[in-house]
Amino acid sequence: MSPSDFELRAVTADEIDMLLLADQRGFGGTPPTLEASRSWALGELDRTRVAFDDGTPVGVSRTYTFELTMPGGALLPAAAVSWVSVLPTHRRRGVLTQMMAAMHDDARERGEPVAMLTASESLIYGRFGYGPATWRWGLRAQRTRIEFDTDGGHAGSMHLLTRGEAERALPPIYDRVRCGRAGMVSRPEFWWPAVFFDHLGGGDKKAFFVAVHRDNAGRDDGYVAYEISGDWLGGLGDRQLLVWDLQAENTDTHLALWRYVFGVDLVADVVATNVAADDPLRFAVTDGRRVRVDFVNDMLWIAPLDISTALAARTYATDGSLVVEVHDTAGGKTCVALEGGPTGARCTATDRDPDLVGPVQSVGAALLGGTKWSELAAAGRVDERSPGALARADLMFSTSPAPATLSYF
Repeated sequence: MSPSDFELRAVTADEIDMLLLADQRGFGGTPPTLEASRSWALGELDRTRVAFDDGTPVGVSRTYTFELTMPGGALLPAAAVSWVSVLPTHRRRGVLTQMMAAMHDDARERGEPVAMLTASESLIYGRFGYGPATWRWGLRAQRTRIEFDTDGGHAGSMHLLTRGEAERALPPIYDRVRCGRAGMVSRPEFWWPAVFFDHLGGGDKKAFFVAVHRDNAGRDDGYVAYEISGDWLGGLGDRQLLVWDLQAENTDTHLALWRYVFGVDLVADVVATNVAADDPLRFAVTDGRRVRVDFVNDMLWIAPLDISTALAARTYATDGSLVVEVHDTAGGKTCVALEGGPTGARCTATDRDPDLVGPVQSVGAALLGGTKWSELAAAGRVDERSPGALARADLMFSTSPAPATLSYF
């Protein structure tokens, strides 16, 4: 069967069971429980793109209407690609290629300059124009070996929340936090019940806790959500605390949340799997070597769909200009002239000779400043045509705090 023989369309609400079954089969996961929320599955069904073979779903994909925080704080409309899977019976037959093209076409029609995703497998999406734009660290530490230098003179208090309290308190905190770091994404209202409380929280089947930080004025300005697993062996607590979500509006609150985590008793190890590269934890404790980095992984992948709009939507660390020739996945090329600085930027098509030449994946990787142009050039993914252009690009695109995507979708 050729790709054109598959029917590709959005699904309707009465086809949700078919979509969930196909996605479960594609990912090799367990079926959702009957009591689990379907808010994430039912959201924006018009943006689903499901491949059917003789009436049976064999491939699942969809996008959600998100915002991406850019350096400088602008919130850029973005197509959040999710649920991408193909049944084992239909792989290597063009289903994924057809679905990706359909989602990108839909995003362009809606005026979204970028598509973005988090990849279950990192080798898949480069061929569709995506580059790794943010990175996540996995940290692990023995709880009893961690001691903080000082309390930082911090004022505030921690409070454990019920689910009902967390449902009210967390979304507004997250919405404030996401505006302060490039790479952060929005969380629609329908994201929280299914993804946060049922998927991460596991309903009532996990030892899942949410603690909020409250300042001296009584204002909630951060929270941490975590799971505790394990048992007692030989009378000793061999248990793990896994940090799922830690969000703070300022550095003092961020460190207060870490202090709280390492103060939870009856825990042997503290683990976090999505930590920003510039997290201060290792420098806030007396022995930073005790905070072990288990892995460094790609997190957010970005495919620029409108290069000029995407590059103009951010600010730059210093005033400068660059001409970039971008080669797309279809063999075409676009040349753009970028002029940017701390107060804004403009980017337009040009016929000038380029300073840098590279594939669209490299633009996506470098867009937020989380991957350096010079790193890409060293790997053969960018060609410097004008002496000094790489150094200028690295300086212009540098971003603080480090870009990070401290969310899941």
